[in-house]
Amino acid sequence: MPAWHEAKWVDDPDAGPQKKRRFRLAWAWLLLIPAALMVLSVAQSNNYWQYDDVTVSTLQCQEPVGEEPQGEEPQGEETTGEETTGEEPQGEEPTWAELELAGCAPAAIGAEVELTDAGRHPDADVESDGTTWTFEQVPTAFTTLALDVQLPEAAGRVFLVNPETSPPTVLNELSASDVADTMFAGPVGAVKSTSIQVVVTPPR
Repeated sequence: MPAWHEAKWVDDPDAGPQKKRRFRLAWAWLLLIPAALMVLSVAQSNNYWQYDDVTVSTLQCQEPVGEEPQGEEPQGEETTGEETTGEEPQGEEPTWAELELAGCAPAAIGAEVELTDAGRHPDADVESDGTTWTFEQVPTAFTTLALDVQLPEAAGRVFLVNPETSPPTVLNELSASDVADTMFAGPVGAVKSTSIQVVVTPPR
């Protein structure tokens, strides 16, 4: 007869399978939940999922502003034979005071305005009265927004203005994307504003 310390417990071969409690991943959930809450808190504080209504309005100027980009060689002048790169710099951006002197004011000019996000049209409802466009629930946390403006007539230069500063700030100049100078496009940039003005100047 074996001693008491030599006794061994064996499973009953006639007994069914026993259920085992599994807590192997419990400690992982205790780490993942606080980490997920921290990530959500940081994302919210940095407005990673910020959606706002963006308003775009058009202004028309009575006079040309500044020097237009030199895209063509002036007529009546002889060429020097020098090679050109095909890329000409745009003129300097004017100040808001210069736009006021040019008689720029809100006007319905028959334009078509589209707001894009990284080249794609965001799923936003658009309301317009011909002078103002309101794009609802647009992702404004990043700098991937751009504007496409189609005009019924040729324009000289087209600028984007932030009207929420005092005085309003000229952000940048849109580039013409057709030879008729009726289609302009460009990025909105890193603007902490939900209102943008498109200022259209006549050609010289």
